[in-house]
Amino acid sequence: MSLMIFKDQKLVKIFNQVSSDVAQENQNRLADLGVLFLNGPNICAVCSKGPYFDEDDRTISLVKHHVNYFPQKIAHVHDACHKKIHATDNHFLIQYDKDDGRKFWANQKALSKTNQGSMYQ
Repeated sequence: MSLMIFKDQKLVKIFNQVSSDVAQENQNRLADLGVLFLNGPNICAVCSKGPYFDEDDRTISLVKHHVNYFPQKIAHVHDACHKKIHATDNHFLIQYDKDDGRKFWANQKALSKTNQGSMYQ
C-alpha cells in the first residue's frame, strides 16, 4: 500500500470508512464463493479488539489468517496476534495439516495462471 498523508481529519475519517467498507465487501465476496469466516473484518478473533490507528489516525486493517485450508476457514486478526498464533504450539486457530498451506497456495498460483487471477486479488 502506498503511503498517504492526510492533513484534513475529515479525509482521514472518509479513508477509514472506505477501508472498512472495502474489507467487508471483500469478505462478502469470498463468503459467496464458499469461504467460511469466524469473524468480521473489524474485530480480531484473538484479542477481540478492533483495528488500530497509526500516528496519523489511519486505520491499520486486520489481516486474514487461514484457520483451515480445506475447506477454507478464515479469521481476521491483528498482525501481532497473527504472529502469536504461529508462535504457539497447537493454537486453536490452526486446524490444518502441516503441508496444507503449501498445497493451497500452489493451487492458487496454478489457478491464477489459467484464470488470470485468483479469488484473493
